[in-house]
Amino acid sequence: METEWLRTFIIAAKTENSRETAEQRFITQSTVSKHIQHLEKELQTTLFDRQGKHVKLNHIGAHFLQHAEKMMATIDEGLQNTVSFLDGYTSQLTIGVAPQIANSTLPVFIQTFQQQKPSIQITIELLKSNEIGEAVYAGVVDIGLSKLTSTRDLHTVLLAQEPLQLIAPISKKAIDARTLLQQETILTHEYAPYWQDIQQVIQQFPSYKSMNINQTEVIKNFVKQGLGIAFLPKSVIEAESHQQLLHSYSLKECAHIVSNTYFLTKYVTADIEAFLAVCHLIYKDAVGR
Repeated sequence: METEWLRTFIIAAKTENSRETAEQRFITQSTVSKHIQHLEKELQTTLFDRQGKHVKLNHIGAHFLQHAEKMMATIDEGLQNTVSFLDGYTSQLTIGVAPQIANSTLPVFIQTFQQQKPSIQITIELLKSNEIGEAVYAGVVDIGLSKLTSTRDLHTVLLAQEPLQLIAPISKKAIDARTLLQQETILTHEYAPYWQDIQQVIQQFPSYKSMNINQTEVIKNFVKQGLGIAFLPKSVIEAESHQQLLHSYSLKECAHIVSNTYFLTKYVTADIEAFLAVCHLIYKDAVGR
Protein backbone atom coordinates (compact mmCIF):
# COMPACT_ATOMS: atom_id res chain seq x y z
CA MET A 1 0.00 0.00 0.00
CA GLU A 2 1.64 3.25 -1.14
CA THR A 3 1.41 6.47 0.85
CA GLU A 4 0.46 8.42 -2.28
CA TRP A 5 -2.67 6.28 -2.62
CA LEU A 6 -3.59 7.13 0.97
CA ARG A 7 -3.01 10.86 0.51
CA THR A 8 -5.21 10.86 -2.58
CA PHE A 9 -7.90 8.80 -0.85
CA ILE A 10 -8.07 11.11 2.17
CA ILE A 11 -8.70 14.17 0.01
CA ALA A 12 -11.11 12.31 -2.29
CA ALA A 13 -13.06 11.06 0.72
CA LYS A 14 -13.49 14.60 2.01
CA THR A 15 -14.26 16.30 -1.32
CA GLU A 16 -16.06 13.44 -3.10
CA ASN A 17 -14.88 15.22 -6.23
CA SER A 18 -12.07 13.96 -8.49
CA ARG A 19 -11.37 17.39 -10.00
CA GLU A 20 -10.91 19.04 -6.59
CA THR A 21 -8.82 16.11 -5.44
CA ALA A 22 -6.60 16.36 -8.50
CA GLU A 23 -6.12 20.12 -7.95
CA GLN A 24 -5.22 19.71 -4.29
CA ARG A 25 -2.83 16.83 -5.02
CA PHE A 26 -1.34 18.48 -8.15
CA ILE A 27 -2.03 15.36 -10.20
CA THR A 28 -4.41 14.47 -13.05
CA GLN A 29 -7.93 13.17 -12.55
CA SER A 30 -6.93 9.90 -14.21
CA THR A 31 -4.16 9.49 -11.62
CA VAL A 32 -6.72 10.10 -8.87
CA SER A 33 -8.82 7.26 -10.30
CA LYS A 34 -5.80 4.93 -10.53
CA HIS A 35 -4.79 5.63 -6.91
CA ILE A 36 -8.31 4.81 -5.67
CA GLN A 37 -8.49 1.70 -7.85
CA HIS A 38 -5.14 0.44 -6.56
CA LEU A 39 -6.25 1.04 -2.97
CA GLU A 40 -9.59 -0.73 -3.46
CA LYS A 41 -7.83 -3.67 -5.10
CA GLU A 42 -5.43 -3.95 -2.16
CA LEU A 43 -8.29 -3.78 0.35
CA GLN A 44 -10.46 -6.03 -1.81
CA THR A 45 -13.47 -3.77 -1.37
CA THR A 46 -15.01 -0.61 -2.80
CA LEU A 47 -14.63 2.62 -0.87
CA PHE A 48 -17.00 4.79 -2.90
CA ASP A 49 -20.47 4.36 -4.38
CA ARG A 50 -20.44 5.48 -8.00
CA GLN A 51 -23.40 6.76 -10.02
CA GLY A 52 -22.22 8.02 -13.39
CA LYS A 53 -19.76 10.85 -12.74
CA HIS A 54 -20.88 11.23 -9.13
CA VAL A 55 -19.03 9.46 -6.31
CA LYS A 56 -19.96 9.23 -2.64
CA LEU A 57 -17.93 7.75 0.18
CA ASN A 58 -19.59 4.55 1.41
CA HIS A 59 -19.67 3.22 4.97
CA ILE A 60 -16.54 1.09 4.42
CA GLY A 61 -14.70 4.12 3.02
CA ALA A 62 -15.79 6.23 6.02
CA HIS A 63 -14.46 3.55 8.38
CA PHE A 64 -11.15 3.27 6.51
CA LEU A 65 -10.75 7.09 6.37
CA GLN A 66 -10.18 7.21 10.13
CA HIS A 67 -7.38 4.66 9.87
CA ALA A 68 -5.88 6.30 6.78
CA GLU A 69 -5.63 9.65 8.55
CA LYS A 70 -3.94 8.03 11.57
CA MET A 71 -1.48 6.19 9.32
CA MET A 72 -0.55 9.37 7.44
CA ALA A 73 -0.21 11.37 10.66
CA THR A 74 2.23 8.76 12.00
CA ILE A 75 4.18 8.68 8.72
CA ASP A 76 4.35 12.48 8.49
CA GLU A 77 5.47 12.78 12.10
CA GLY A 78 8.20 10.22 11.47
CA LEU A 79 9.36 12.06 8.35
CA GLN A 80 9.40 15.39 10.16
CA ASN A 81 11.31 13.98 13.13
CA THR A 82 13.86 12.36 10.82
CA VAL A 83 14.41 15.61 8.92
CA SER A 84 14.82 17.43 12.24
CA PHE A 85 17.33 14.82 13.40
CA LEU A 86 19.32 15.24 10.17
CA ASP A 87 19.25 19.01 10.71
CA GLY A 88 20.87 18.54 14.11
CA TYR A 89 17.77 18.57 16.34
CA THR A 90 17.54 15.84 18.96
CA SER A 91 14.18 16.80 20.50
CA GLN A 92 11.41 19.35 20.18
CA LEU A 93 9.12 21.51 22.29
CA THR A 94 5.75 22.88 21.25
CA ILE A 95 4.79 26.08 23.03
CA GLY A 96 1.25 27.47 23.25
CA VAL A 97 1.48 31.21 23.81
CA ALA A 98 -0.94 34.09 24.24
CA PRO A 99 -0.58 36.85 21.59
CA GLN A 100 0.28 39.48 24.21
CA ILE A 101 3.31 37.43 25.27
CA ALA A 102 4.18 36.42 21.71
CA ASN A 103 4.41 40.08 20.70
CA SER A 104 6.55 41.13 23.65
CA THR A 105 8.88 38.77 25.52
CA LEU A 106 8.60 35.54 23.50
CA PRO A 107 11.21 36.45 20.82
CA VAL A 108 13.80 37.00 23.56
CA PHE A 109 12.83 33.69 25.21
CA ILE A 110 13.32 31.83 21.94
CA GLN A 111 16.56 33.56 20.99
CA THR A 112 18.13 32.94 24.41
CA PHE A 113 16.92 29.34 24.61
CA GLN A 114 18.18 28.48 21.11
CA GLN A 115 21.60 29.84 22.02
CA GLN A 116 21.66 27.55 25.06
CA LYS A 117 19.96 24.52 23.49
CA PRO A 118 20.50 24.60 19.71
CA SER A 119 19.57 20.92 19.32
CA ILE A 120 15.96 21.46 20.50
CA GLN A 121 13.45 22.36 17.81
CA ILE A 122 10.77 24.89 18.84
CA THR A 123 7.23 25.01 17.46
CA ILE A 124 4.92 27.92 18.37
CA GLU A 125 1.12 27.75 18.58
CA LEU A 126 -0.70 31.07 19.08
CA LEU A 127 -3.69 30.55 21.39
CA LYS A 128 -5.97 32.68 23.54
CA SER A 129 -5.07 32.56 27.23
CA ASN A 130 -8.35 30.82 28.05
CA GLU A 131 -7.45 28.03 25.57
CA ILE A 132 -3.88 27.36 26.65
CA GLY A 133 -4.57 25.28 29.76
CA GLU A 134 -6.74 22.84 27.79
CA ALA A 135 -4.09 22.58 25.05
CA VAL A 136 -1.42 21.72 27.63
CA TYR A 137 -3.67 19.20 29.38
CA ALA A 138 -4.60 17.51 26.09
CA GLY A 139 -0.95 17.26 25.06
CA VAL A 140 -1.39 19.53 22.03
CA VAL A 141 1.43 21.72 23.39
CA ASP A 142 4.23 20.91 25.86
CA ILE A 143 4.39 24.37 27.45
CA GLY A 144 1.81 27.09 27.91
CA LEU A 145 2.67 30.78 28.36
CA SER A 146 -0.57 32.36 29.48
CA LYS A 147 -2.07 35.36 31.23
CA LEU A 148 -4.49 32.99 33.02
CA THR A 149 -4.17 29.91 35.20
CA SER A 150 -6.06 26.71 34.39
CA THR A 151 -8.64 24.67 36.28
CA ARG A 152 -6.79 21.54 35.11
CA ASP A 153 -4.26 19.75 37.29
CA LEU A 154 -1.15 21.28 35.73
CA HIS A 155 2.28 22.29 36.97
CA THR A 156 1.83 26.07 37.18
CA VAL A 157 4.57 28.64 37.78
CA LEU A 158 3.97 32.36 38.20
CA LEU A 159 6.62 33.89 35.95
CA ALA A 160 5.92 37.57 36.46
CA GLN A 161 3.68 40.15 38.08
CA GLU A 162 4.03 43.27 36.00
CA PRO A 163 2.83 46.76 36.82
CA LEU A 164 0.33 48.25 34.41
CA GLN A 165 1.10 51.39 32.46
CA LEU A 166 -1.44 53.85 31.12
CA ILE A 167 -0.38 54.52 27.53
CA ALA A 168 -1.26 57.50 25.36
CA PRO A 169 -0.16 58.97 22.03
CA ILE A 170 3.12 60.88 22.09
CA SER A 171 1.22 63.92 20.87
CA LYS A 172 -0.67 64.02 24.19
CA LYS A 173 2.21 63.40 26.59
CA ALA A 174 1.87 66.91 28.03
CA ILE A 175 -1.64 66.08 29.27
CA ASP A 176 -1.82 64.58 32.77
CA ALA A 177 -3.20 61.06 33.21
CA ARG A 178 -6.36 62.03 35.11
CA THR A 179 -7.39 64.45 32.37
CA LEU A 180 -6.82 61.79 29.73
CA LEU A 181 -9.03 59.34 31.63
CA GLN A 182 -11.84 61.91 31.56
CA GLN A 183 -11.41 62.89 27.91
CA GLU A 184 -10.16 59.88 25.96
CA THR A 185 -11.70 56.52 25.01
CA ILE A 186 -10.20 53.70 27.08
CA LEU A 187 -9.35 50.74 24.86
CA THR A 188 -9.98 47.48 26.68
CA HIS A 189 -9.25 43.80 26.17
CA GLU A 190 -11.94 41.25 26.99
CA TYR A 191 -9.43 38.55 28.00
CA ALA A 192 -7.31 40.83 30.20
CA PRO A 193 -7.89 39.45 33.74
CA TYR A 194 -6.93 42.79 35.28
CA TRP A 195 -9.68 44.74 33.49
CA GLN A 196 -12.23 44.32 36.30
CA ASP A 197 -9.74 45.82 38.75
CA ILE A 198 -9.11 48.72 36.36
CA GLN A 199 -12.85 49.34 36.14
CA GLN A 200 -13.00 49.71 39.92
CA VAL A 201 -10.46 52.53 39.65
CA ILE A 202 -11.86 54.41 36.66
CA GLN A 203 -15.41 54.43 38.00
CA GLN A 204 -14.39 57.59 39.80
CA PHE A 205 -14.44 59.18 36.36
CA PRO A 206 -18.18 58.93 35.59
CA SER A 207 -17.83 60.27 32.05
CA TYR A 208 -15.24 57.72 30.86
CA LYS A 209 -15.77 55.96 27.53
CA SER A 210 -14.46 52.54 26.56
CA MET A 211 -14.03 50.42 23.41
CA ASN A 212 -13.41 46.66 23.46
CA ILE A 213 -10.61 45.41 21.18
CA ASN A 214 -9.42 41.82 21.58
CA GLN A 215 -5.89 42.16 20.18
CA THR A 216 -3.13 43.92 22.05
CA GLU A 217 -1.25 44.92 18.89
CA VAL A 218 -4.39 46.59 17.53
CA ILE A 219 -4.86 48.42 20.83
CA LYS A 220 -1.31 49.80 20.62
CA ASN A 221 -1.79 50.88 17.00
CA PHE A 222 -5.06 52.63 17.86
CA VAL A 223 -3.32 54.51 20.66
CA LYS A 224 -0.50 55.54 18.30
CA GLN A 225 -3.12 56.89 15.89
CA GLY A 226 -4.72 58.96 18.64
CA LEU A 227 -7.89 56.87 18.91
CA GLY A 228 -7.72 56.33 22.64
CA ILE A 229 -5.64 55.31 25.66
CA ALA A 230 -5.10 51.90 27.29
CA PHE A 231 -3.75 50.03 30.29
CA LEU A 232 -1.10 47.46 29.30
CA PRO A 233 1.71 45.56 31.09
CA LYS A 234 5.15 47.13 31.14
CA SER A 235 6.84 44.50 28.93
CA VAL A 236 4.17 44.84 26.23
CA ILE A 237 4.82 48.54 25.60
CA GLU A 238 8.53 48.69 26.44
CA ALA A 239 9.78 48.75 22.83
CA GLU A 240 7.34 51.49 21.77
CA SER A 241 8.22 53.56 24.84
CA HIS A 242 11.95 53.38 24.06
CA GLN A 243 11.25 54.39 20.46
CA GLN A 244 9.03 57.23 21.72
CA LEU A 245 6.05 55.91 19.79
CA LEU A 246 3.92 55.84 22.94
CA HIS A 247 3.94 57.78 26.19
CA SER A 248 3.33 55.86 29.41
CA TYR A 249 2.14 56.87 32.87
CA SER A 250 2.36 55.04 36.19
CA LEU A 251 -0.97 55.76 37.85
CA LYS A 252 -0.77 55.54 41.65
CA GLU A 253 -4.44 54.52 41.85
CA CYS A 254 -3.50 51.40 39.83
CA ALA A 255 -0.27 50.57 41.66
CA HIS A 256 -1.90 47.53 43.30
CA ILE A 257 -3.05 46.07 39.96
CA VAL A 258 -0.69 43.70 38.15
CA SER A 259 -0.67 41.56 35.03
CA ASN A 260 0.32 37.96 35.78
CA THR A 261 2.12 35.65 33.37
CA TYR A 262 2.01 31.89 33.97
CA PHE A 263 4.09 28.94 32.79
CA LEU A 264 1.93 25.83 32.40
CA THR A 265 3.02 22.27 31.73
CA LYS A 266 1.65 18.79 32.34
CA TYR A 267 5.00 17.08 32.72
CA VAL A 268 8.40 18.38 33.78
CA THR A 269 11.37 17.28 31.68
CA ALA A 270 14.94 18.54 31.48
CA ASP A 271 14.11 20.46 28.27
CA ILE A 272 11.05 22.08 29.85
CA GLU A 273 13.01 23.01 32.98
CA ALA A 274 15.67 24.61 30.77
CA PHE A 275 13.03 26.72 28.99
CA LEU A 276 11.48 27.70 32.33
CA ALA A 277 14.88 28.89 33.58
CA VAL A 278 15.20 31.13 30.50
CA CYS A 279 11.72 32.57 31.09
CA HIS A 280 12.60 33.38 34.71
CA LEU A 281 15.82 35.05 33.63
CA ILE A 282 14.24 37.20 30.92
CA TYR A 283 11.29 38.32 33.03
CA LYS A 284 13.59 39.13 35.93
CA ASP A 285 15.54 41.49 33.67
CA ALA A 286 12.49 42.89 31.82
CA VAL A 287 10.31 43.59 34.83
CA GLY A 288 13.17 44.66 37.05
CA ARG A 289 14.23 47.51 34.80
